[in-house]
Amino acid sequence: MSSIVPVTETDERSPLLQNSSHYAGEITPFTSPSPDDQDLRSSSTRPTNSTDPKQRLVSLDVFRGLTVALMILVDDAGGAFPSINHSPWFGVTLADFAMPFFLFIVGVSVSLVFKKVSSKPAASKKVVVRTIKLFLLGLVLQGGYFHGRDDLTYGVDINELRWMGVLQRIAIGYLLASITEIWCVNNNEVNSAIAFGKKYYIQW
Repeated sequence: MSSIVPVTETDERSPLLQNSSHYAGEITPFTSPSPDDQDLRSSSTRPTNSTDPKQRLVSLDVFRGLTVALMILVDDAGGAFPSINHSPWFGVTLADFAMPFFLFIVGVSVSLVFKKVSSKPAASKKVVVRTIKLFLLGLVLQGGYFHGRDDLTYGVDINELRWMGVLQRIAIGYLLASITEIWCVNNNEVNSAIAFGKKYYIQW
């Protein structure tokens, strides 16, 4: 049973909370845990492996979604609004930012995925296979298979075949960026602006 503390009409107030580590007759004041104790408790309850390899970067996913929305907008509404359609040659419009945004997303993803590589040859093989798939997908989508809504012809139209389409260019950029990240970038810890500059400087 807990002990009862009598309340007296004095200036000094006796604490009502007791420490269970002592016997019931001794009253100890309650003190908030120190930051060191909180760190020890949180570290003891925290899982040992806090780095999840499948953890996604939310800001990058949001930016990817906005870029896809921009691509759909300029593809559907670009004909009605020439101001947002691709620029013929000089100048820049809203549609001209779609592909650079995709290339930026690819570069950031490559730096995150290949930050720590266990086997460089295996990672390079995976990059080459993915590049070939992306290049072939671009040929299928822009290879002249679809001759038009009212055209009943079928087959590959060599005249309409576009070897260096958008997906093909992204595939080549992905290949070069991935191979560079795997083989040429050291796994130095980046925790400051100076360390960031040292990580990506050009080695002569």
